[in-house]
Amino acid sequence: MKYQVKDYPVLGEKVCIGKAGSGLTCIFLPKPGFKRKFAVLATPYGAINRRVQVDGEEFVTPAGIAHFLEHKMFEDPETSIENIFASYGASTNAFTTHTMTAYLFSTAENFYDCLDLLLDFVQKPAFTEEGVIAERSIIAQEIKMYRDQPNWAVYLGALGGMYGDHPVAEDIAGREEDLEQIDYQLLCKCHELFYNPGRMALVVAGDIDAEELFTFIAANQKKKQFPKLPAIKSLVPQPQPGVGADFSVGMEVSRPLFCLGLRDRPGRDWQDCHRREMIVSLFLEIFVGKNSPFYNRLYDEGLIDDSFGVDYACTPWYSHFIFGGETDAPQRLAQELLEEIKRLQACGISQQQLDVNLRKLIGLFIMDLNGLESTVMACAADWLQGGDYLARFEELRSLTKEDVEGFLQSLDADQRILSVVNPLE
Repeated sequence: MKYQVKDYPVLGEKVCIGKAGSGLTCIFLPKPGFKRKFAVLATPYGAINRRVQVDGEEFVTPAGIAHFLEHKMFEDPETSIENIFASYGASTNAFTTHTMTAYLFSTAENFYDCLDLLLDFVQKPAFTEEGVIAERSIIAQEIKMYRDQPNWAVYLGALGGMYGDHPVAEDIAGREEDLEQIDYQLLCKCHELFYNPGRMALVVAGDIDAEELFTFIAANQKKKQFPKLPAIKSLVPQPQPGVGADFSVGMEVSRPLFCLGLRDRPGRDWQDCHRREMIVSLFLEIFVGKNSPFYNRLYDEGLIDDSFGVDYACTPWYSHFIFGGETDAPQRLAQELLEEIKRLQACGISQQQLDVNLRKLIGLFIMDLNGLESTVMACAADWLQGGDYLARFEELRSLTKEDVEGFLQSLDADQRILSVVNPLE
């Protein structure tokens, strides 16, 4: 397999990129001197991809099917995938998000045995009709278990308030009533469509010879036959404008849990989303970073503690912040956060604030490159979305005060929803 080498001289990194005859994109990040190796095989198929157009025909699936399929990929009547990885000295895992599914392993030995296993069990599923039937009850229990977890309940309450019946507001595992619709034939169809190697990316990092790696991958792919890559168009709907009512429920917690959801505008495309995410990472350091005066005031007043955090998601279909944590005064905390956003919109930020926090983010970006898992996962996610994770570094360095203030002015603090889990009385 031929591959190209792309250099990032400022970072002192390089990436080797090739494409197997099967269509699988292969990305390698050389890490000389690292003992462990890490690999992820990912597809842009997640919980929100329930309606698509396949070669011009609409294809609709039940909620939770991407997660269900992820579970079944580990089924093999002849053996245990996890036990084989363990026998090689490797750890393995998989996960489904709203926009992707990924399978991964980490090991310090037997790397090529692990890579062969990863490619084979994901590309040649061995699940059975009986196993699919049995899995329904397992996932039903998982759904019930998560429903009883306060942290999950308060999070879904915020998503539901922001998006109503949009797919992003659904539990990634789906709904119990949908499980009976998920059968063996439907899972095989979804695997055929969404796990086609022409849609997937394999990302590897470690102290490995590039020529040997790409030769091995090419040989593995050459042994397999895959159906023709179909033309798939996403039919994820745009969410309805506005937000719903605040959410509140009582559960077995010692202190109230809160999530403040704030809707942002969706990205025009994935490139716009990636740039917006970088601007937001800088904005959040200035706004509620642990060195910010506002964060420290909230902490000193007891409104937040170490459980406080914020997530930001931006896609072409939805975009939002979710601030969360434990607090004795969720209403007041939500009001403080929204008022500070409005103050920043009115007053702007100082160049000093920007410079200090931008240097911090640049340093964190460089440090994170030593974390194989985080770097490989970021590279895989960006590649599936048409981006280049390492190229973000130069764009991050070029962010300006005007970029952050322009983003601030685009926020509508009224597009908010408060979700609270209170202790039972």
